[in-house]
Amino acid sequence: MKGLFFFLGKGGVGKTTLSCSLATSLARSGHITYLSSVDPAHNLFDFFAVSPRSGPVSVGENLTVEEFDVEGYLREFLRETTRKMKETYRHLQIINLESMFDVLKHSPGMEEFSLVSAMDDLIVRWREKADYIVIDTPPTGLMVRIFSLPVSTMMWIEKLKILRRKILERRSQILHINGEALGENVPSTVEDDPVFAQLSEHEEMARRMVELFRDRDLCRKVLVLNEDELSLKEGERIVESLRDLSVPVDLVVLNKVGLSDSAGSKIPPSLSSFPRVEVPFFPGGRTPRDKIEEIGKKLLEALQ
Repeated sequence: MKGLFFFLGKGGVGKTTLSCSLATSLARSGHITYLSSVDPAHNLFDFFAVSPRSGPVSVGENLTVEEFDVEGYLREFLRETTRKMKETYRHLQIINLESMFDVLKHSPGMEEFSLVSAMDDLIVRWREKADYIVIDTPPTGLMVRIFSLPVSTMMWIEKLKILRRKILERRSQILHINGEALGENVPSTVEDDPVFAQLSEHEEMARRMVELFRDRDLCRKVLVLNEDELSLKEGERIVESLRDLSVPVDLVVLNKVGLSDSAGSKIPPSLSSFPRVEVPFFPGGRTPRDKIEEIGKKLLEALQ
């Protein structure tokens, strides 16, 4: 994989059109390109005028498009997570953990964590197949939480692994004193402990995503804005939130220029320092097909 592009911004600013434009330009330049949407309200297939279907779909030479099944992935993620937890803690079934596992889907952050896992899966799956990966993202609030979750996950897992080691040390001491097993499927070492193994697996995934998000050579974040005050304020919040995570924004795209009475010169100083591409508003609200590749080339030039 030569590059990964995330298109960020509030709903309705034109992220889908711009991500499709960049992907189209990359593909027509001879690069194998994978374009995916992880927004539950995705409409990539509408843009390419193909009927919706599941899985990756070829929409032209060098270009594969996928509307990622977010709801389906969440269901499978919850099913597999519940299965692993029941298997890991089967020695505790006597206290009836069944009902606790069944409400797992209602836990705060579960949707965000499943989306982080989904993005990790698709990037791992396509990084050896595609030259470039382009991802159209959900609206701001959810996407900022997705960027922040791997960072907080690493911090929490570091603490949890310390606590887990202490538990295993106590078990090992009891085993040494008693000279007999603590019970069936009750581990006393890090090497045998499935809980520690799961923590390490999640930690590795979180670290992989954090390193990727912060890699300016490989991973580029494109912030899409409109000229209206609400969109610009939202853009400022995105930049500030990502800066706190050491995740840089690489390009600001001012889309639909001319639609609003606001002037581009009113872009706040916190956003004016970024490289910027301006895309005009087209009559009828739809970007003409003959402009798609031209816009994609402008984006690519600004990102290089």
